[in-house]
Amino acid sequence: MSSAAVVDERLPGIQLALFELIWPAFEWIDSIHVKADSSTCFVHVQAAELPGAVEQADCERLIGEIFDAVLAGTSLGLKVKQVKHAPVELGYREAISRDIFKMIAKDVAPWRLDAGR
Repeated sequence: MSSAAVVDERLPGIQLALFELIWPAFEWIDSIHVKADSSTCFVHVQAAELPGAVEQADCERLIGEIFDAVLAGTSLGLKVKQVKHAPVELGYREAISRDIFKMIAKDVAPWRLDAGR
């Protein structure tokens, strides 16, 4: 199975983990996009304004813990970038955004729709 296929296959689990752990904790995140090549899984964290260094480090650490579990059993490394704009390169999949949050919340946590996160 290709690296991209592994990420695609595991995307629902990635989305749920981001919904539960990242989205409520880091309100400055607008969206997160992922893609993989033959050796690396790339995660782009998009925010209108990037937070301070400590909060960025906390976010990267938590994303790293999530993706350690997601990528277990593969040879993929992880590279996390925090950016102001969504990636324009081909192959990126939206892992979490306001729309995906709403879709997941309707199914698993409708009370979170009122809270917004």
